[in-house]
Amino acid sequence: MKKSPTLTAIIKAISVATPPILLLSLPINATAEPKISGRFYLTTLQEKTDKKETNLSTGVITQSKDNRTTLNSAGSRVRLTGSEKLTDDVDLEYRLEYSVYLDNDGNGNNFASRNTYLGLKHKKYGTMLAGRLYTPDDDIDYVNWGYLYAAGTSSPFGYHGQRTNNTIQYTTPKFNDGKTQIKLHYAMDEVVKDDTDSSNGGKFTVFGADGKPNEKRRDMIVGHMLHESEKFDTGIAYTSAGDFKALRAMVSVKPTKELTVGLIAQQTDYNSGNKELGALVSGYYKLNQTTDIYAQAGTARNYKGYKDGEKTTASTGVIKWLKRDGARVRVFGSLSYSDETSFKYDGDDLVRVQSDALGLEAGLRYDF
Repeated sequence: MKKSPTLTAIIKAISVATPPILLLSLPINATAEPKISGRFYLTTLQEKTDKKETNLSTGVITQSKDNRTTLNSAGSRVRLTGSEKLTDDVDLEYRLEYSVYLDNDGNGNNFASRNTYLGLKHKKYGTMLAGRLYTPDDDIDYVNWGYLYAAGTSSPFGYHGQRTNNTIQYTTPKFNDGKTQIKLHYAMDEVVKDDTDSSNGGKFTVFGADGKPNEKRRDMIVGHMLHESEKFDTGIAYTSAGDFKALRAMVSVKPTKELTVGLIAQQTDYNSGNKELGALVSGYYKLNQTTDIYAQAGTARNYKGYKDGEKTTASTGVIKWLKRDGARVRVFGSLSYSDETSFKYDGDDLVRVQSDALGLEAGLRYDF
């Protein structure tokens, strides 16, 4: 076949202007297919709660009891993730994750945004993401095994981290023989016209000069260092947001391949003069290929920044794996207990709220 002089000239021009390695990397379809993944929950919870409220100004006492069964699925989510190779060292990464409610419409919040971001990952210099992201203090929690909605199944801390808007997050490459990593998280206080609750970076409760708690949204900085090895994992995280501060530390030890035990402690400053201090201990044991069990207990003093506030949590549960490879399916059951003394304001009157709850929960979880 006779070659066109014009076509030959164009091919030569492209070859000169484009490095050979880039020519080899140009696919017919330049867009990598995104991956669909997610997690679906369905749990049923029978919980009995006794509550006593005492108005410390008037002395009026109000008592109530609640004993009901609920169906829950708010932990469910679906996500779209992917990456594009830009150079030998740099990949573009993205994630779109949304809440899914299987048992109801989520009160209008079905498909609400969870972690959503766009960013660049460099082999030598780390990863920079921007979007809506969860704070790094959640990343070092290898201790809390509780499922899911019952009072007492989680750690007793008043602050658990949060998902923030307008966020820039940087993660270093792993160092120290690939065992250690640092993450830095900055959420902007992006005030806009007709400002709404969802426009700013972080959301915090702090005590004002009048001694009363108030909710603020503002910029924040969070950082963590995480060390992972074959026998133990450790982590430390610090949150700073004006008058609000939180310091969290964790150690998780694997004495055998079947057993994991852990401790996580946290001090939280709500600017009240009474820093909350809490800790949670747990154990997780693999009985066999299909059955795991766990138990955990925790307590916090000066709960949510009130001098006489406290909270105690405890739970134990069993996990039965129906499928453990690839897409994972498990059923689980848990028994939990919570004892809490907290405070709230009714106008200018301080009200002490004492409650205890006993919960029995069973559920089905599917990860794909």
